[in-house]
Amino acid sequence: MFFGLLAAVEIGVRATRPHLGSLEAFVSAPQRAQFTDARQVGIFEGDPLLLWRLKRGLRDTVWEHTPVTTSDQGLRYDRSLGPRAEGSLRVLCAGDSVTFGFGVPQVFLRQAEEFHPDWLPYPARLEKALRAANPGREIEVAPFAVPGYSTHQGLAWMRRDLARFHPDVVTLLFGWNDIGMRAQADVDAIRTDAWSATMRLLLSRSQALLHLWRWVHARPGAAGAPVPRVSVEAFVANHLAMVEAARAAGARVAVIGPVYRDRVEYPPEGDLIAARRTALREAMERAGIAYLEVSELTESAWPRNQPLFLEHIHPNHKGHRLLAERLLPFLAEHEMLRDLQVPQAQP
Repeated sequence: MFFGLLAAVEIGVRATRPHLGSLEAFVSAPQRAQFTDARQVGIFEGDPLLLWRLKRGLRDTVWEHTPVTTSDQGLRYDRSLGPRAEGSLRVLCAGDSVTFGFGVPQVFLRQAEEFHPDWLPYPARLEKALRAANPGREIEVAPFAVPGYSTHQGLAWMRRDLARFHPDVVTLLFGWNDIGMRAQADVDAIRTDAWSATMRLLLSRSQALLHLWRWVHARPGAAGAPVPRVSVEAFVANHLAMVEAARAAGARVAVIGPVYRDRVEYPPEGDLIAARRTALREAMERAGIAYLEVSELTESAWPRNQPLFLEHIHPNHKGHRLLAERLLPFLAEHEMLRDLQVPQAQP
């Protein structure tokens, strides 16, 4: 009788209520509003651990003027990463929308296929440059990155999935999402322990439970002062933990300081980013972890760096080109590219 009642409730909800996805149920409205563009195109789906992830198998889907192709593993990459071939090099670039390549290339709907072939996110530029300099070698540089991810989510994703990709090198570049102000910090809002992830997985299987979940969490509660998604201390601790997760997967690691355009347009974001960058730099130096900072892509270079950005957060194709140019010799200097030839010209 009990299970019959549950089945009746589930059937009733499915018959009378609109379908509710886990993305709508578990992700807060401020974050969810960024998931679809003006044409209501979305490239995200729910994830029981991380709340959202990239849809799999997209092919040149234009979202926010960005053509997006994804593998069946949920990476913005045009093929799946299978077993690593002998003598190959596999680099995974972990991060958020910057590493994902938001707006790169930037296209317009009436000419969605018209863009310069060199307008590439920095992971694709690295791959292209290394392949050109090392013909016949298998080289893969893929973005392990999702727009909107904080270091809290990046760490949970790496702990769950990184090892199955068998990377040789992992780079880390996070920043802006961690300073986003929310009612709760990510450590409380996105619980990543096994129990919480399992409960979200079970809830996502039932329309009745998802509707109940959203109703309960939509009720007004005690309003407190908003807090950053990730504190300065947690930002540093998450990076150190990601370094350990990458090393446990057999990879060498390079950390890149957060990029940001200026301190003028959206104060105090520039100050918040700068504080995290400073704390990260000092922690990486103390720990002896390879750390790269591209000064032209920080607020200290304003206003000279304006041509390198789409807006205050995301580098444009010129900014990605510069990032690739700095990262390539940095990886070589730290002996992360093995015996590969490193091009001297711009990648």
